[in-house]
Amino acid sequence: MAILSVPTANASEMSPSSSQLQAAFEPSQFFYNMNWRSKSYHAGATLTTHHGNGSDFAGFASLLACPDPKRIDIRASVRTVPRQWLVRTYLERAAVRVYAIIDVSSSMFFQGEANMRQQVTEFVSSLAWSANRQGDAFGMRAADDHEQLALQVLPSFQPGTAQAVAQQITRYWQQAETMNRADGRSANAIPETLMSLGSQRALVFLLSDFYWPDALLQQTLQAGQHHDVIPVVLRDRTATAGLPSFGWARLRDMETGEERSWMLRRKLHQQIADHAKQQKKSLNARFLTAGTRAPLWLNPGWRAEEVSRHLMESMS
Repeated sequence: MAILSVPTANASEMSPSSSQLQAAFEPSQFFYNMNWRSKSYHAGATLTTHHGNGSDFAGFASLLACPDPKRIDIRASVRTVPRQWLVRTYLERAAVRVYAIIDVSSSMFFQGEANMRQQVTEFVSSLAWSANRQGDAFGMRAADDHEQLALQVLPSFQPGTAQAVAQQITRYWQQAETMNRADGRSANAIPETLMSLGSQRALVFLLSDFYWPDALLQQTLQAGQHHDVIPVVLRDRTATAGLPSFGWARLRDMETGEERSWMLRRKLHQQIADHAKQQKKSLNARFLTAGTRAPLWLNPGWRAEEVSRHLMESMS
């Protein structure tokens, strides 16, 4: 995954104070929904195909097949030919697995107007809080060129998962900076990480800036076809805007380390702006074609209400 152009100072000369993330914050709760049925037997809020003591009407069955006299329906019974006693049947509701898949490649360390690492920490922790409050199991995976076991969380119903996840992600960012791991890493292991979730359908939030080659994006979309994937796009406006109006600029690719000199001028500024707009339009179209939900473009200062509205409106 390669960000098109990054000022060198932003990538390698960050002050220690700018890299400190606050793990102790109050997670926000947002809401999501699915129109597919869970196959789990753990009690939750998602509709299943299991008949039981739920409140969602499923149809009628004979009293002999479902011997529950409390649910006999007189009107339905008198309409049967030949006559038989019918009972109402209901579907149970169960939990689903909710995953956050985090891209931790080098471009996610870009430091500009927004701190994407802080956004990731807050969003994933709020997702864990929201999932557990809704009765679902929350799990987390992360990858760059390899899957990062330090950020792996198995699906859990524990109520303290959000706070533990916030501390875990914060610790990872700080250790990565200390070990100078912010350069030279791409997101090639994301497809493999998605496939490792198994065949049981899950709700997957895929967090990245999605500055990916077409081949990697295609592999990732194919790997996520068995799941309900919600792309969460994090972009920093200063990566493509706010550059000096004129003069020479030394730019460096954070993932390959390649440096180039550019002569900034009005025409180049317009080309960069047009490319950013076209890339956003193309990315939305690729996700739509692949069958994922509409991507959530996570802006700095995002609000839980806005996330809930987007997730409800884009329910696939």
